[in-house]
Amino acid sequence: MLTFPKTTSAREIQRNYRKIFDRVKKTKEPVVVMRNNKPEVVIVNYKKLEEMEALDSVFRSVEQIKKGEAKLLKGSLVDLWHEAQKG
Repeated sequence: MLTFPKTTSAREIQRNYRKIFDRVKKTKEPVVVMRNNKPEVVIVNYKKLEEMEALDSVFRSVEQIKKGEAKLLKGSLVDLWHEAQKG
């Protein structure tokens, strides 16, 4: 289900930052900070940030494989270690 992100203003953060931070931490939903009616930054739960970074890393790796800049390694860690010892 598509939901629109919660928004707040920079001024509201100045006034009630603790309440906003606690809401993000509890709900794990990001809050978009608006300035002059334009999105400026996003406050996001740290665990969610880690998940997003991990996904980004996977996507970048897939793109590198598609471009031939990296190769997909198959096998166990022991197999990979033996292969690395050869080269």
